[in-house]
Amino acid sequence: MVLVVDDDKVIAEALRALLAQEGYTVKAVHNGGEAYAYARSPDCRCMLLDINMPHINGIELLLLLQSEGVKLPTIVMAGTGDFSGTEMKQFANVRKFLHKPFNMDEMLKTVKEYATP
Repeated sequence: MVLVVDDDKVIAEALRALLAQEGYTVKAVHNGGEAYAYARSPDCRCMLLDINMPHINGIELLLLLQSEGVKLPTIVMAGTGDFSGTEMKQFANVRKFLHKPFNMDEMLKTVKEYATP
């Protein structure tokens, strides 16, 4: 399963539909609290994670998962100026950092490295 976490429901649904069309099982959620349970599931192979969200934001979720030893390959999605790829290097799970709007082909290529359809 690929977990898509974005509080923008239009973006989350677009990513869910694109990944499903590519053959992936996808779960889309809209805040870090919802994502927390799914991210710890053994079925979860990769996570696309927005940073700026209500409740538990992306940084808090990364810190929580890292503190619990959860090793989930994560592709971080953030608006320009929110965070930098350099800042994301402190999180072992972050494999790629994409500024919104990002290249869908690049995102798909990265997902394919960590999740099989």
